[in-house]
Amino acid sequence: MIINKKMLKMIITIATIILVLTVGLTIHQEQVKKHKISAVIMTGLPKEQAAGMQKELGEAFKYKSYLDKGDELVKQGKIDDAIKEYEVAFSMAKVSGAKGLAIFAMSNAYEKKHDYANALKYVIIDRDKYISSWAKEPVVERAIYLDHALKGEYELAVEHAQKALEADAKLPNVPKGGSPDYIQRLNDLKAAKDYILSLKKK
Repeated sequence: MIINKKMLKMIITIATIILVLTVGLTIHQEQVKKHKISAVIMTGLPKEQAAGMQKELGEAFKYKSYLDKGDELVKQGKIDDAIKEYEVAFSMAKVSGAKGLAIFAMSNAYEKKHDYANALKYVIIDRDKYISSWAKEPVVERAIYLDHALKGEYELAVEHAQKALEADAKLPNVPKGGSPDYIQRLNDLKAAKDYILSLKKK
């Protein structure tokens, strides 16, 4: 991916605000020229349009609040509650980028709870609908390692998680060595593999 998901959330929020203000001011200028409308609210919009723009902006902030709450719940280890927040965010999302963020968050949450079946389901949706073709390689590798993990093939899962991390590290605007998400997932899989091997030795 070009940028990490947290940066994308911030960009979507800022872009929404800029879009609302730009469209509002443009509409206002056109209406003043054509109809000499002087009754405007805060941003220079006629009352009806200001209400519509405020509603759109409110929904964008509400969407982001669900994602942020989900992220906080993940940190607290309340994965199932986090997934519910992400599902609400997805249902509210109106643009592809916003839907992709929610899907990505759900895949991460399911993987964190070792529900590889659901993690794989959402990674495949993310890969097929929301990721640009030139940035797909890490997500393709992620789908492969999740499939191996689902089958209990942890050696292969770790191998492809390493490939996912290496592919991620090649993308622009990604920290050297890969994003923390991919590093954490690789470490989690290594720990799962070591745990399975320790059980076999008993």
